[in-house]
Amino acid sequence: MKLLPKATFISSLIMCLSRAYDTTVSDLFEQGNEALGSNEANNLFAAISSYKTALSLLVSQSDDDVNMSKDDTEMMLSLYINLGTAYSSVMEAGQEDRAIEAYKEALLVHKDYSTNPKNKKNKDLDDLAAQAAFFLGMIYQDTGEYRFAADAYAMAGTLDEYHWAALGNLGSVLQDHMKNPREAMLAYNKAYQIMTEDYMKATDMPENPAPILSQLQYRIGLAINASPDHKCVLQDDIDTPRDCKELATHAFSLATKYDPQNEPAKHMLASITADATMTRASNTYVTSLFDDYAANFEHSLVQDLGYTGYERLRRGFDRAFGGAEKVPSFPLVVDAGCGTGLVGEQFRNVSQHLIGVDLSAAIINEAKKARPGLYDETRIGDVTQVYRDVKPISLIIAGDSYIYFGDLNELFASMKEGLANGGFAAFTLENVSKETEMQLGKSKSDWRWQLTPSGRFAHRKAYVEEMAMHHSLRIIHYEELIDFRFENGIGVRGHIFVLQKQTNSKEL
Repeated sequence: MKLLPKATFISSLIMCLSRAYDTTVSDLFEQGNEALGSNEANNLFAAISSYKTALSLLVSQSDDDVNMSKDDTEMMLSLYINLGTAYSSVMEAGQEDRAIEAYKEALLVHKDYSTNPKNKKNKDLDDLAAQAAFFLGMIYQDTGEYRFAADAYAMAGTLDEYHWAALGNLGSVLQDHMKNPREAMLAYNKAYQIMTEDYMKATDMPENPAPILSQLQYRIGLAINASPDHKCVLQDDIDTPRDCKELATHAFSLATKYDPQNEPAKHMLASITADATMTRASNTYVTSLFDDYAANFEHSLVQDLGYTGYERLRRGFDRAFGGAEKVPSFPLVVDAGCGTGLVGEQFRNVSQHLIGVDLSAAIINEAKKARPGLYDETRIGDVTQVYRDVKPISLIIAGDSYIYFGDLNELFASMKEGLANGGFAAFTLENVSKETEMQLGKSKSDWRWQLTPSGRFAHRKAYVEEMAMHHSLRIIHYEELIDFRFENGIGVRGHIFVLQKQTNSKEL
């Protein structure tokens, strides 16, 4: 996730310098800017040609390549930055590499000038170089070069101490891709401070900063929540320990105040305060979560969190039938919350027609790239509606997708309606820890579900049994899941359920 897309900055780079250059260089620069502003493919190549020609002329006209004047340096920086922006706007393979080289050239020009003892420090040149580093970081982030992206964003923040967007994006790389929530939090806090206390000096301060401030506070809350065992302090009082949950709650609360429509922040605020009024995660929250998570979803889930639920669901399903060799073929199978196809792949050999369903279009695209041809059909939408749209369904499979429902009544009603008579549903759910289960047994013996600090729902086995019975879904197999994923090094408990829609005849 990036806090700000590059397109926001293109207009700020279309500069009109007033110094007395050879008219050819100035004209080429302006022609390139005009073409770049249109953002049309043919015009982008025209802009590239204009900038490259202007650069060649500028080099040939410079009296001294080593001791370039401040004005020539500023023009050269501007040309290289806009050239990089033009390359990065062309939707063709290989253009990212050319953009990277252009931004690197801009930074080398700045370095040559700033390290020359004859030259004084110049804020205008530093700010231009900061933009080059910022754009370089964005390309590296887009292409998955996260270490380089972090370095580039850090350079931008050093060159321009008020570049809040570079700091915000640095935080997102550190948190999302480098698993360093502590350093991410420092970057977020600095960006937030710039936008709230030093906003008159902030680089490219947006007219309406509230949505960005909301995102910064939301991500600060996530960073705090990611390290529950760490000691928390306030920046202006580092000697006094503070309750981490309290600070995370404050961050999520601020996020919702800045932007009341920030569904992820509202969801996390409810989870950390154990809001009993929340019965399911909103579709907006789940879509946002997996759109941001899509590219790294499978690696993070399987490699980082040690997730095995998808394999164990299939093995449990086989045991429900007395062995894999006894599992029949199913005419229509729906993979609910399909993600990148981990569960669907496990059930492909027993599926005549397999539909993958998810709220996130981004993660559906990742599934198609990771497992081409796995699904006969994909749908983007809420599973409770899709079940009704595609009925009658022979088998519903759901690996870790029902954990975004607390109250299961609507979900089970839609399964009952969507399943064919005698149809099956196999799914996993989370459970609370043994310690929490004992505490709930004493304090709230009739508990049904708990919204956990991770933002996911954990369900009591007895509640699932009650819902299944209420909706004529017979439990034909149950297994307890132990350590099917790990959170902060601690194993997560869960359930496997295999249900069958009851008919008047005896099934299985």
